[in-house]
Amino acid sequence: MNKTKQRKNMRANFLFETQVLKRLKRTGWQILGVEDESISEHLYLTAVITFVLAKQLNVDMGKVLTMALFHDTHETRVGDVDKIALGYIKRDISKANKDIFQGLPFGKEVLLILGEYEKKKSLEARLVYEANVIALIIQLKTHVDRGNLHAKEWLMANKERVSLKESKTLVAEIMKTDSQDFWQDIRNKLHSGFKNKKE
Repeated sequence: MNKTKQRKNMRANFLFETQVLKRLKRTGWQILGVEDESISEHLYLTAVITFVLAKQLNVDMGKVLTMALFHDTHETRVGDVDKIALGYIKRDISKANKDIFQGLPFGKEVLLILGEYEKKKSLEARLVYEANVIALIIQLKTHVDRGNLHAKEWLMANKERVSLKESKTLVAEIMKTDSQDFWQDIRNKLHSGFKNKKE
């Protein structure tokens, strides 16, 4: 395929590449011995948490959601690397992001936002980083509730990674909530219905 045709189909190629994130797994879960989570599943949860936190703070919602949505897109090129492997290899995240987004109609804007995220200095970048950590905490808490003892160690360690007051409050709420509580009322109604059918 020549470069002219590639340029003409840049948006379609970008969408096909981001689709790959549905198939790429986050490798740390494999080390923990639990079911896989795709990178796109993680991005979605991070974006939802970003929205929840951003509603409490005076930040640009479009900017933080863009940051959350694309903060791991570089992993289509460099892969997801667990904490063990990170001690041995280095990934060029900036180059990967540039190669993915440069030339797209919205590429310059996204690259600026991702550059800000990587520095972790602005309130917006900090918020999205902590939403990213809270997404991990939610997954770990779910595994702890299922009885995974090794997940508990990581849960307790990761809850210390957040520093924003809003993040700390949300993490405290997550820690005291059972991961199945969200449908407790529905379960109670169902159990009551089962009981009444017996009588």
